[in-house]
Amino acid sequence: MLDLELHCHTCHSPDSLVQLPALIERARAVGLARLAITDHRVFDGARRAFEMAPDLIIPGVEAMTTSGELLCYFLREALPDALSLAETIERVHAQGGICGPSHPFDPRRYGIGGDNIRRYADRLDFVEVFNARTRDPRRNEEARQIALEFDLPMICASDAHTLPEVGISRVRLKRDYTSPRDFLAAVREGELLPVASDLRANVGSRVAAIAHAVGLGKPNESRGGSQTT
Repeated sequence: MLDLELHCHTCHSPDSLVQLPALIERARAVGLARLAITDHRVFDGARRAFEMAPDLIIPGVEAMTTSGELLCYFLREALPDALSLAETIERVHAQGGICGPSHPFDPRRYGIGGDNIRRYADRLDFVEVFNARTRDPRRNEEARQIALEFDLPMICASDAHTLPEVGISRVRLKRDYTSPRDFLAAVREGELLPVASDLRANVGSRVAAIAHAVGLGKPNESRGGSQTT
């Protein structure tokens, strides 16, 4: 069995203070076999983390398209910001990656919505059907229903911005995978283990955003640092 955390932020995101060494240590401590780093719009943290722990890290990004946010995995290079959804998908696939909408029906957090999923269903690779930070469970259920409608692989994730969140929601695979496409097949065969985060997670993000705004929270990858919010 392999446990995966497929939505995680670091101090390279403007709303997290998590340093990479501490994150890698935490992921191993909570039994994760893979950790997708999906910082908002930037790839530097994921690239650096992959260099530090290539056996653990899936390099990715949570891209902001003109239609909303898109989780992108197995990237080799950064994506330009604020492209159309169609062009972002095309660029992800061109570098051998895969992508799918994060919290697609959450009105508070730039979900791409059902119309876009229906329009691009044949080009999307998966749907995040449970996001631990989505406070209205109906929004997660809507995501699950549309994934079923279009027979898209389903993932659940913590959307971790703080260390205590890492791995609280995870995907459990029955086998390892050999490529991004095989990853999708393994996800279909796997199990979703959803657990909602508590409101302290959101407080941690707000504190992190304030810290970044005043020039704190910069990456310090030479040591583990501390992060307890």
